Amino acid sequence: MLTALAKLATICLKHARTSTDFIKILTRWMDVASEVARAPNGLSGLAQVLCYILEVNDHVEREALQALIERELGPEAKEAIVTAGQQIRQEGIEQGRREGECALLLRQLRRRFGTAVNAEIEQRIATASIEQIDTWAERVLSVATLTELLAD
Repeated sequence: MLTALAKLATICLKHARTSTDFIKILTRWMDVASEVARAPNGLSGLAQVLCYILEVNDHVEREALQALIERELGPEAKEAIVTAGQQIRQEGIEQGRREGECALLLRQLRRRFGTAVNAEIEQRIATASIEQIDTWAERVLSVATLTELLAD
């Protein structure tokens, strides 16, 4: 037996990518969305589903989706979902920034140290904190060796 969130996610996975009028489909499932919203941490789960919809369906406008949520679930739900959606988006931005900085650092290291940049170095960079990556990026122009660069 599926939870309300699982039901809603299943509908989204089935229709959100291909439907040109997904808002109509979602409107028919607002009782399930309401059940999701009432569950513990439900608004956060609902926000993730809505972010997925906006990501995969070019025909769904953010304003129309927000209006549907406000009309069917109330202004408090809309605000909580918008806030959760912003948080999810911010996490994505931070992840993208981190991945970009890792890629740039690896390009710089390969250019400077060539084949000494091996899988072990790549793994160390991939698992480092953003602060550590920033430190290494600052050092890349002033150190003589990889060992010196990666010293803690």
